[in-house]
Amino acid sequence: MKAKITSLLLTAGLLLLAIVSTGCMTQHPIQLESADASLGAAGSSAVKTSEERRLDEEVFPQDKIIDVKVTMSSDDFQDMLDNASQEEYKPASVEYNGTTIDNVAIRTKGNLSLRSVVNSDSDRYSFKIAFDEYIGSQNLHGVTKINLNNNYSDPTYMREFLSYELAEKMGLPTPKYSYVRLYVNNELKGLYLAIEQFGTAYLNRNFQNTSGAFYKANGGSGSELTWLGDNARLYTGLDLKSATSNDDILIRMLNELNHDSDLESYIDVDEVLKYIALNVVATNMDSYLGQNKHNYYLYENHGLFNMLPWDYNMAFGGFGGSSVMIDEPTQGQLADRPMIAKLLANEEYKARYHEIIQEAIQGYLAEANFSARIDALDALIASDVEQDTTAFYTYEQYKEGLTSLKKTNATTIKSIQDQLDGTAASSGDGSGSGMSGRGGGERPAMAQPSKEQAEDGVTTASTVNEAGQLPAAERPANAAQTEEGTQGNIANGNGTEQMPDEGNTQGEAPPANNGAAPPDGAGGGMEAPPDGFGGGMGTLPDGGNGMERPNGMGRGGAGPGGFGGTAAPQGSAATAITALASALVLGLACLVIVFYKRRRL
Repeated sequence: MKAKITSLLLTAGLLLLAIVSTGCMTQHPIQLESADASLGAAGSSAVKTSEERRLDEEVFPQDKIIDVKVTMSSDDFQDMLDNASQEEYKPASVEYNGTTIDNVAIRTKGNLSLRSVVNSDSDRYSFKIAFDEYIGSQNLHGVTKINLNNNYSDPTYMREFLSYELAEKMGLPTPKYSYVRLYVNNELKGLYLAIEQFGTAYLNRNFQNTSGAFYKANGGSGSELTWLGDNARLYTGLDLKSATSNDDILIRMLNELNHDSDLESYIDVDEVLKYIALNVVATNMDSYLGQNKHNYYLYENHGLFNMLPWDYNMAFGGFGGSSVMIDEPTQGQLADRPMIAKLLANEEYKARYHEIIQEAIQGYLAEANFSARIDALDALIASDVEQDTTAFYTYEQYKEGLTSLKKTNATTIKSIQDQLDGTAASSGDGSGSGMSGRGGGERPAMAQPSKEQAEDGVTTASTVNEAGQLPAAERPANAAQTEEGTQGNIANGNGTEQMPDEGNTQGEAPPANNGAAPPDGAGGGMEAPPDGFGGGMGTLPDGGNGMERPNGMGRGGAGPGGFGGTAAPQGSAATAITALASALVLGLACLVIVFYKRRRL
């Protein structure tokens, strides 16, 4: 009897040992899965309200293309086209995915893209729909304004869509967006990307607070967030967009950022790190990272400032490159972008920043995920692109652009992974990623802002070689040559500087730029940054309209492991090893028991 009890106790002990061993070996995969799950929750802003779900289903569905039908006086529409640069609102009735709203305002929008279309043989303009222009309380499920972007600089039709989707997966507060077919007076105008304009609905959804100070960076003085003094009026590069301001807290934040180290008292550090990481992994230099220091908003939420993502049509190769140094990702001196320099000087913040980047390139931007997402979007929009008679690019350019998009992303994530692993330099001597090309020259004077800039705060400076005209190599297939009068001797750094559009800032700087800031993506006189980030926008192989574009990005939850897509493969291997180890332990237990019994006999 005693022998049997001893045998049973020994067997139980060995089984317990096997269970403990199995638990130890599976602990790491469980941690990975948990990290992915938490990141996914952040990216989806927790549980969506019924209002947001309705907005996603009826106004900004991402799994289908909806119809937007504008009905207006034919004379008004023709006048709007004939005088597009005036950006004057006209009355219209809009049927948005089956919901009809009268007394709506519509106008052309843009800057460089607007001038380029004006000077071409096309009338494919971007438009802004304002539901509240004539009736202040009017909205579409809470949204008061929607931008309809014409994809002027993007033959793939995807770069901005993919950027915002990535921003969502990273947990950033992102405007709503979706593809639409635009009709005006029953005539199809083409495939557009609809983007929610920041407003009350956006702020309520993302911050549950609409009373914070709201600024838009316009590229002027102070938009780099350097210290200019304690007078808020000195910061002309930050346009107030909210009804009320809190200039005192803005000044305190800028003072702390530039002179002290208690950043967490004024800045939502984790959210700003995500914003920086987004622009790095998407190689979006048409942002705070770049020379134009624009295309972002500052929102003060209960004393903490956030940087909000905006305008990504130049992301994923729009500047002709595929990588930057992740710890020095600026055009020009790192110190000239204190929001990046100060955060990355803190080792704890830098480690978190690297973690965010790692999650992005192993998840949404992983080659398989990204390619799958591009292919899915291709399946969604390809027939509309092929039938888009007003398109700026041929269908062949669209297809070739998708291939280039995938290649560029693959190059980008490899370069970034090498930097994270320490096999490639992630920083240099503080001069940035070698893309400024300023050469010590003075910044050209700004031109007068357009109506679009006056309303949305876009008064940024970016040199182009002719008035509103892209270089021949960058011009869309059906764009005609504009008038030949240049804005001045840009080659000698003396010309009047053109302002970039909200999202369309291409151009090619002439040789010998002599210190003038080259236009977005121009390679004049710029040293070569790492991994072929050449800065120029030369002719893209395979007809990609001069811009090498990365592949689309897989939706975070589409593949195994969600955003951190590598977790599932690691977990699968660990599971196999665990099963084998468990079998060995149990086998040894049996042998020990048999041996013990024989000894007792």
